[in-house]
Amino acid sequence: MSALWAALLAALLAGLALAGEVFVSATEAEALRAGGAVFLDARGDDWSGGHIPGSAPMDWLALRDGSFRTGRLDGLDDLGAALRTAGVGQGTVVVYGAGRDGWGEEGRIYWMLDYLGHPDARILDGGWPAWTAAGLPVSQEIQEDQESPAPPQGDFQPRPLETRRAVQVEVEAARTSEAVIWDTREAREYAGETPYGEAHGGHIPEAVHLWYADLTAADGTLKPEPELRSLLAGAGVPLDAPVIALCTGGVRSGFAYAVLRELGHPSPSNYAGSMWEWTAADLPVKEGP
Repeated sequence: MSALWAALLAALLAGLALAGEVFVSATEAEALRAGGAVFLDARGDDWSGGHIPGSAPMDWLALRDGSFRTGRLDGLDDLGAALRTAGVGQGTVVVYGAGRDGWGEEGRIYWMLDYLGHPDARILDGGWPAWTAAGLPVSQEIQEDQESPAPPQGDFQPRPLETRRAVQVEVEAARTSEAVIWDTREAREYAGETPYGEAHGGHIPEAVHLWYADLTAADGTLKPEPELRSLLAGAGVPLDAPVIALCTGGVRSGFAYAVLRELGHPSPSNYAGSMWEWTAADLPVKEGP
C-alpha cells in the first residue's frame, strides 16, 4: 500500500473530514434531500415562516446547559433524544442557517453532530438565502398556530469524540503549547467591548484574531479555497497544527471549526464555553488589538 493510500485510509478510519466534504451548494443539497438526507433548520423561530420541505427546526439555544453556557444539556441522553426526535440517524444530515443574516448557528449544530460522532454531517453553503436564490422548493404549510408534524424518528446514538471539543483546562494549557487559539469574534469584541454578555472584556492574551464572517462572501457562501487559506495564514491560523476556535459562546467558532474541517484540517476543536465561561472564571484577558 502506498504512503498516500495509507494516509487516506488512516484519515477515514479516524473519522476525519477530507477537504471539500462539509459545505454543499444549494443544488447539491437538493440532490441529497431527494436521496433521503435529513435537514435541520438552525434559524430558530424563522422556520415557521418558510423552510426547506421536510426539514426540522433545531435551535442551538435549546441545546445548552444554562444561561451563558453552550455545552451539553443535562447529558448525552438529552442531546441524543433531541437529535433522534428531529429525525437524525446514521445517514446524511444537512444543516442550514440564515447565511450572513445569522450568527453561524449552522456551524454550531454541525460541530455538535461532528463532536457526537455523526458520520456524515454537511452544511448548506450560504444557508436559506442560497436555497431561495436557487429557486428550490419552499414549504410554508406549517404556520405558528399549527403543530409541527413529527419527522420519522431517527436512531442516532451519540459517541463523543472528545478531541473535537475543547474544555477550559485544555484552553489554559494551549496558552503555552504549540496549539493556536483562534478568536472568531468581531474586532471590537477582541479589543474589549462586551456586547454579548461576557463578564468583562478582552481576549485570551495568546489568541490570534480573524472574524468568522470574513470567511464568507457578501452572499454568505464561503470564499474560494485559496482565499480562505490566505486569510487563515495571514491571521496565524495553521492548517497543520492544533487549533482551538472560540467566540462568545461557541456558535461563531462552531462555524469556524466547520471551515477548518472543510479545508481538511485534521485536529480542530471548538471551545463550547468560550468567553462566557473564560471570563466568568476570571481567567487572564488582554484588552486592545
